[in-house]
Amino acid sequence: MDDLTRLKLLTDEKDSPVDTGAEGCGDCAVALPSSRMFTDEQLQELLELHDGDVEDTAYDVLIRKAENSGIRLSGGTELPDQRAYWLSRARSVRKNGTRPAARADGT
Repeated sequence: MDDLTRLKLLTDEKDSPVDTGAEGCGDCAVALPSSRMFTDEQLQELLELHDGDVEDTAYDVLIRKAENSGIRLSGGTELPDQRAYWLSRARSVRKNGTRPAARADGT
């Protein structure tokens, strides 16, 4: 599996269309919009920005997806914010920055 495919899997950047639950007849099926936020080219540029490190790039992409997305319309219709979901996904790929403390005498 290449790095771009791994990145897509870690960040839910699926190539498949959005499943709306509507069923088509097959002959008159309408192409549904993609569920992706980033193109392959954008993901590849982000991979290069992070020197090919898939986990660091996935963390960056997931943090970018964590923007406030809640919507409230005038008729009372409300779509929930997905920020908590994306932040929890980002925590799952974040590297652990802890390491043993160095000795004070330098040895």
